[in-house]
Amino acid sequence: MRRRLFLRSGTASAAALALAACGGGGGGGTATDLATGVSTDTTGATGSTATARRAVAGPDAYPFGSRLDPYVAGIRPNAGVEQMDAAVRGAYDAWKARNIGDIPTVAGGKVVLCWGANPANYLTVSEGMGYAMLITVIMAGHDPEARSIFDGLLTTVRARPAYSIPASMGGPYLMDWRLTADGSSADHAGGGWNAMDGDLDIAMALLMADRQWGSTGNWNYKQEALNTIGAMAAWNMKPDGTTKGMATAHVSRTSDYMIGHFRAFKRATGDALWDRAIDRSYWLVDRMQTVYSPQCGLMPDFIIQTDSAAPIPSPGGFGDFVDTEGYYFANAQRNPWRWGTDFVTSGDARWQSVCTKLVGFVERDTGGNPAIISAGYHLDGHAMNRSYSPEGMIGPMLCGAMVDARFQGFLDALWNWNSSNFTTDYYDSELQLIPLIVASGNWWNP
Repeated sequence: MRRRLFLRSGTASAAALALAACGGGGGGGTATDLATGVSTDTTGATGSTATARRAVAGPDAYPFGSRLDPYVAGIRPNAGVEQMDAAVRGAYDAWKARNIGDIPTVAGGKVVLCWGANPANYLTVSEGMGYAMLITVIMAGHDPEARSIFDGLLTTVRARPAYSIPASMGGPYLMDWRLTADGSSADHAGGGWNAMDGDLDIAMALLMADRQWGSTGNWNYKQEALNTIGAMAAWNMKPDGTTKGMATAHVSRTSDYMIGHFRAFKRATGDALWDRAIDRSYWLVDRMQTVYSPQCGLMPDFIIQTDSAAPIPSPGGFGDFVDTEGYYFANAQRNPWRWGTDFVTSGDARWQSVCTKLVGFVERDTGGNPAIISAGYHLDGHAMNRSYSPEGMIGPMLCGAMVDARFQGFLDALWNWNSSNFTTDYYDSELQLIPLIVASGNWWNP
């Protein structure tokens, strides 16, 4: 899979690269519910919330701000619910105004614009489409246009399939990972190959859309989700639950370990592959933290030799074909968001442990000051770049800090920094906005 390079704009450094290519039980103890402050016993949580899901009357079954599914574990920022919701709404409105656009070659299609793309003649990538679909389905109830935007995004996704992947392996239900400036899909863009991270978010958003709006309208969201989940199972997964889809099947990207998504896919399909994916992801991450970053709890962007008993951090040149693949950098920076989100909604203590090691190091490294988080780290904790405040690195830490009360002060500082320093630049923007949604208690599962 070819690499993507997005030049971070809006800072003097202008050199941070957002690089992207293409069940487990646990839990236990007592946690404070994020929305209500009520202590919740999470002992024996096995990957789904113990709280019964409720519906409300109206066109949106789960309107923004309703918090129908209280989190089962973790902590929240020391800020009022109304204050947090106002911050999220303001960030969303700014993000939408700058980043949602039309695609000239797909009737009725919408895209999230990849501002700062390098080279600049690319309109969007599937990763951005997945982010936008997650955001819009969550913000229904605030934005009356949410469903029409979501449907426009889905129209583009389906109009630009991963045509190099055989239909027998699900190609029509995976998206070509990069589109040219006019929205076309060509060999010099994404080459007809998919990016697993984009399709994972697209499938999750489709399941959420089925819960939010039902599947009897213009799109059968549930069926579209099942089609994409099945395609990823065939093309992007190994039977033991290891993710692949890179240039070689024995390379795995840690930011593709979207544990909450895997749980949702298991619920939707009954396929035990997704249980194995959770267990395998944890084994790989735990090995990276224990063997290669025992003092810091970091993990690399890419892991290689996943077909062996001793996988190692990539030395470079295997995933995005750059020499930073073995560092905690522009892919792995998303991990605290994914894993912290899973812990507060599942109670799986494995992901609390992973986040605690990582966030504990970052808090020590910065003295609890989010503004000086490095743009990346070597696995021994050596900072790569402190010349600016990297929003895309700082945003996901919000969710990582939600896993334990020991991080309350750091969590508050992260909330205050992100809500006060929100950017609308692509990639960094989404990596702030979605964690703000999660930290405010507004995330939910299908």
